[in-house]
This record gives sequence, C-alpha cells and structure tokens, in this order.
Amino acid sequence: MLRSARPDEIPLLADLWLRASLRAHDFIPAEFWVSHRDAMAAEHLPGADELLVLETEGRLIGFAALNGERLEALFIDPEVQSYGYGSRLMAEAMARHRRLTLCVYSRNVRAVSFYRRLGFRELEERLEPLTGEAETLMLWER
Repeated sequence: MLRSARPDEIPLLADLWLRASLRAHDFIPAEFWVSHRDAMAAEHLPGADELLVLETEGRLIGFAALNGERLEALFIDPEVQSYGYGSRLMAEAMARHRRLTLCVYSRNVRAVSFYRRLGFRELEERLEPLTGEAETLMLWER
C-alpha cells in the first residue's frame, strides 16, 4: 500500500534511511551516515512537503520525500531492493508532478542508472558540500 507517512513512523523511516544509505553509499564513511540519522528523523523527514511510504504486509519497506518539485530522498529497505518498489514509489511521485529534480551521488551508479531508466536526464555534476563527493543533478519532465 502506498500512502502518506504518519508522524509516529518517522523513526522507522530514519532507520530505513540509515540502513539503505550505508549500503548504497559505501564510498562515504559509515560514521557520516550514523551522525546524520537524528537530523533525518528530527528535521528532514518531518519537514518534507510530501512523505510517501510503501507498506507491504504491515511493514514499511520504502519512502519518497519531496519538497515541491524536488525529490529529496528515495530509499528502499536493502532487504527488498530490486523488486520494483522504488519504481512504484517513483511512479506515484511522477504522477503527482509535471517536473521533478533530484541530486544523486555520481558514484552511486546503480541509482543514476535507475533514474535514467525512468526518463531523468543529467543537467550537471557538482560537489555535495557535506561529503565533498560529486553529485549529479537530474531532471524529469512530462
């Protein structure tokens, strides 16, 4: 089931974010992700304009956080990645908007390829200030 997140689910989503971030971004020290978990739970997730969750069999398995036309986060529980759940969340986000932008770490080749398959195109590469890693700004339009 795809639905809006409830406030009491934020800690679970922050934990999911941490597990998925550690797996997807192994080129960034784990301490970085661990140190940002509380800010994700206290500020970033509750501050999103839209926070969509994907739930199956009573378990939260993924979420998408959007602010206006910007996809701030898309994360799927590492235990259930590659089963189409990310595509399902993105289909909902894309149905709600005419245009979306996002930034993805350039070294996260799997994610860059995923967004390309969905029709996003690369606009520019720049440095993400918190990690110093290259990130790719991408755009999708109907």
